[in-house]
Amino acid sequence: MKKQLIYLAILFVLAIGSRLIAPWPNFTAMTAVVFTGGMLFGKRYQALLFPMLILFVSDFIINNTLYSYMGFTLITQGAGWLYSSYLLIALLGVLNFGSSKWAHVIVGGISGTLLFFLLTNFGVWLGNPAYPQNVNGLIGSYVAGLPFLFNQVMGTVFYGIVIVAAYRLTEGKPILERIRA
Repeated sequence: MKKQLIYLAILFVLAIGSRLIAPWPNFTAMTAVVFTGGMLFGKRYQALLFPMLILFVSDFIINNTLYSYMGFTLITQGAGWLYSSYLLIALLGVLNFGSSKWAHVIVGGISGTLLFFLLTNFGVWLGNPAYPQNVNGLIGSYVAGLPFLFNQVMGTVFYGIVIVAAYRLTEGKPILERIRA
């Protein structure tokens, strides 16, 4: 349990830190943290609960520091779409628990990022009067999100590889063999 708390603390710092100092918009560790958390935590409730806790705390900190000019915010507008997408990404990670291939980290991370993109942009379209509530409006919301998609894919793959490699090193396992022995 002690090692898991250390991993949780590292994932927490990585998720928040990368959101605060992202070199490019959406190039963060959040999706990678949620996905790899699902892969690395053996108990399903931990694999689902810890990433949601990290997301809530990081949102709370960011909303009330970087965006404090908007007033105190407990829950972000549209949080249902965000949290639902991250919960599904964590479930993807759980389905890959014990995976033996690096490709699962990359493909799973990219799949999670695409899932996030599709769900959250759908939520933006549905809840934003700037987009007409028709197919053209939906397509417009997806097109508007495209510049952020590439950065999120790259951030997810980069941080996913870093997280799993660090995990393997701390467990004394070869990095290039199996993710889970």
